[in-house]
Amino acid sequence: MKEKLLLLLLFIIISAHAQNTLKLPDLGNPSDQVLSPDEELIYRKSIRQQMYQYNFMMDDPVVTDYVHHLGYRLVPFSEDPQQNFEFHLIPADVINASAYPGGLVVIYSGLLLETDNESELAGVVAHEIAHVTQRHISRMMAKQKKSIAPLLLGMVAAVAAAQSSSSGDAPIAIAASMQALQAQLQINFTRYHEYEADRVGISTLYASGYDPRGMATFFEKLMQKHRGDPRYQLPEYLSTHPLSVHRVTEAKNRLKNYQVKESQTTGLYPFIKERVRVLTATESDDLKSFYQKSMNLEPSKPEMQYGLALHLYHQNKFDEAKTVLSQLKAPPVVQPIVSVLSVKIAHQLNPKKSLDDVKALVDRYPQNDVVKALMTQMLIKKTDLDSAGLAIDLLRNLLIEHESNPTYHDWLSIAYYNALKPVDSGLSLAKKEHFLGRNYRAVRILKNLKKQQLDYYQLAEIDAMIAQWESLITEDEYNQESQADRRAL
Repeated sequence: MKEKLLLLLLFIIISAHAQNTLKLPDLGNPSDQVLSPDEELIYRKSIRQQMYQYNFMMDDPVVTDYVHHLGYRLVPFSEDPQQNFEFHLIPADVINASAYPGGLVVIYSGLLLETDNESELAGVVAHEIAHVTQRHISRMMAKQKKSIAPLLLGMVAAVAAAQSSSSGDAPIAIAASMQALQAQLQINFTRYHEYEADRVGISTLYASGYDPRGMATFFEKLMQKHRGDPRYQLPEYLSTHPLSVHRVTEAKNRLKNYQVKESQTTGLYPFIKERVRVLTATESDDLKSFYQKSMNLEPSKPEMQYGLALHLYHQNKFDEAKTVLSQLKAPPVVQPIVSVLSVKIAHQLNPKKSLDDVKALVDRYPQNDVVKALMTQMLIKKTDLDSAGLAIDLLRNLLIEHESNPTYHDWLSIAYYNALKPVDSGLSLAKKEHFLGRNYRAVRILKNLKKQQLDYYQLAEIDAMIAQWESLITEDEYNQESQADRRAL
């Protein structure tokens, strides 16, 4: 519990620090102002980069692709279809979701696992989209006080004390401090904002083909589950979207304005939910018993078979995983990720045959970036030149559409290293650092590469990148990295 709270606390501190260091201009009367689109993009980029830097982003290609497409199924039916959004999942056992300036929306894995169907999950995302399109976040940040350094120092001290303390009260103290931080930062939405986001979100949910009851039923479920149980008081400290009986009732009443129609879901949701459950499980979670119990109650649920097979794979029980997966009758929409798991299991049982299996799978799904990314994850763990070469081909193809994805550049650096191409590996590593916003480190990597034997084209490329990225190094970044360099000496 302490580690999870520390993770969430650190993210809030990082977001707060970004707000403080970006130095908002004087916007006049804050009650009537919002951040400009350019300012919103600065915040969004800064927060996203820091989330990557501190490994808050879930980088599983299946989950990230699903969350992205779920969000963008809703965006065209929002009140601002032209608004650019990013949708990410944070692997933390927290029932929460947040929207940030510029259209950055994050969902916590704990919330996804709390939902029972895709319409409930989409309802939460639609609500967050509405906060963005109604400019709630920008208005509050325009009202934001800039001077929060003393509070942040106190929060850092609380983290340090909790890490060194064995007291069971430390997580509670941290949570209380987080509540104070949120109050100071004024990030809790007002009652009016919440009702407006509910109203607009339900409309978006319905127009996009989901069941509009999803939002109301999820809110009601949370109210019932957390009522009167002292164990669930702690999340209330962290809540940025306070619930009330009246709010849930209002949401249910709005449903009377919508004609009942069949909900259109993707069929992926139950499999994604089990994938998230497995990938975020802790050592104390007895997932094998969970899945076996679920399958005894409902043997025909393929998502439970998939979850069990994935769990067994991660437990290195490959024969058992293969047996479970062989009994799975997956719907067509899920077949690519089931096939990937099958190839990964086969690789563990017979590594010599796996490269042919990978090529066959990619040929079967040539337009599926998720398949390419999953296969790349497997290939970069091998050190033979054939695997490295195929990984490089797949990653270069992925980066055509996902040039700013630092994870893919990181993987490409590993693949080039395995292929005995140190210069290309260094270039990819520098690009990773650049897209993480760490331009000082990126330039340092490039300057070190210049010490190697380079051809004319490599030297020209490196010089051009240095010239471009040196101008992006901020004074704060320069001072921090210079101090780190001096400490390392």
